[in-house]
Amino acid sequence: MAKLTINNKDYYTDDFNEEQMSMHQEITIAQSEMGRMDYLTKVLQARCNMLGGMIVEIAEQEEQDETETSA
Repeated sequence: MAKLTINNKDYYTDDFNEEQMSMHQEITIAQSEMGRMDYLTKVLQARCNMLGGMIVEIAEQEEQDETETSA
């Protein structure tokens, strides 16, 4: 029996009617999707940071190569 707290009041899924159970399932799906979106956002942010670092690394290497070629 799952417990759901809404506005500081506990509700138990065993006591839910069919309509309430359907709503509870939708809440569960929505929470799962929010977690998935949060995870995806973090993965994409890490990828952006990595790519930004790679851009800087390539630019610095090109500058170093130009300096060595000029010398």
